[in-house]
Amino acid sequence: MVQVRPHPRKRDVMAHYDMLGGRIYDLRYGHEQSVKYDVIFSRWSIDNADLVLDVGCGTGLLLSRIKAFSIGVDISITLLRRARRRLRGRLGLIQCDAEHLPFKDEVFNKVLAVTVIQNISRPENFLMEIKRVSKMGSEIVITALKKMLEFEHFRNLIEASGIMIKSSFEGEEVKDWIIFASKG
Repeated sequence: MVQVRPHPRKRDVMAHYDMLGGRIYDLRYGHEQSVKYDVIFSRWSIDNADLVLDVGCGTGLLLSRIKAFSIGVDISITLLRRARRRLRGRLGLIQCDAEHLPFKDEVFNKVLAVTVIQNISRPENFLMEIKRVSKMGSEIVITALKKMLEFEHFRNLIEASGIMIKSSFEGEEVKDWIIFASKG
């Protein structure tokens, strides 16, 4: 496990989710996240041969829907413990800082970062890390809470990172902006 001394804001985010706990997280956000996942999977597919990274995996709600080999990372050890119980050890879970992913370059061909970017102190670094660990031609889904980030700013951040936007979803039934993108 990579140990990175968190930025003060990161400590706040970690403390918030650790305090919230896995069960309460699921009760509070489970339905809301499920609606986002339904939209994502209605427009995006994962093949069993894919290697998938879920950045900010929380309690493993999204990972539980993926059949391909997947790795989940999160800053909260409490949420990861809940994910481990939910997923029964069928994939890798790592506690780490999303701005410093503990992977070699160009490993994953599918990357998801659902409702994470607004919790990141330096979103530019976060996006560069996603790009770095993604293989050329990989597919990437990034979402952001609408109440925390204007769509234009969100889109501009992604474009500035060099990640290529393919399409977006802005429907009112979802609390996030959803961007479907790729590397190169």
